[in-house]
Parts: sequence; C-alpha cells; structure tokens
Amino acid sequence: MRIAVSIIAVAALAACEQAEPPAPESAAIEEAAPAVMQPGLYSVGDETTVYGTTRLNEDGTYVDYGENEEVVGGGTWRTADDELCFDPEGDGEEEQERCWTNEPAGEDGSFITTRVDGSQSYLVTPIAEEEKSEDDLAAE
Repeated sequence: MRIAVSIIAVAALAACEQAEPPAPESAAIEEAAPAVMQPGLYSVGDETTVYGTTRLNEDGTYVDYGENEEVVGGGTWRTADDELCFDPEGDGEEEQERCWTNEPAGEDGSFITTRVDGSQSYLVTPIAEEEKSEDDLAAE
C-alpha cells in the first residue's frame, strides 16, 4: 500500500513540475455535440431513400407526412437531456412514446438518430424552407 501511495505521490509531483503545457495538437480532441432538433421540417430515411418528412412545431406537436405530403401521423415531441422523444397520438402498442439519441450533425446538417433501445436508426436531414412574405401569408 505504501508503495502505491509513493508512486502516486511521485507521479503527482512530476506532473506539477512540467515546464510547459502540452501543445494544442497533442490535446485530446473534444467529442462533437449531438445534433439538436428544433422546430422545423426534416426528411427521415437512409442514405438512398427518404421515407417521409416530419414537421416539429414550436408548441411541442409534430406531424408526419408520407408520399405526396399526406399526413400519416402526429403527436407531441420533447427533449430530455440528450434524447428526443416522440409520443404519437393514441394509446395503442405502436403509439407509445419512443426516445432517440442523435449523432453529431454533418456539414449539411444531416445526422443519424438511433432509438435508445438500439432497434432503429435513420438519417435525418433538415429541410430549408423559404420564408413567406406578408403577401403570401395574406393569400392563404
């Protein structure tokens, strides 16, 4: 035990005696933060196929769209720590809350999201939307 304590003490003293801090290039590379989803429109699919789109609304609701922009689902969404959770409308077995973790976003903003139980992963890509002018809004 005394030997272990002595080795730790010597190592600690040696660390204190360093004349210069390590060079930045030798410093550990920080891990990139996971992508954070915010209100907006996202495509969901894989590397080659888009399965649908999801709109996250500022009020905590979401809408899923299939082909030809038809509504195929919706419910509420929330963030908790590093997870994004979706709770579909209804109480059926396939309508229970599911939470996902996101990898860091790539240069184009896309990222992989994986269900916390590891059973599913998708490529999520933000879709830029054109801002509507006041004239466009009045026409709707």
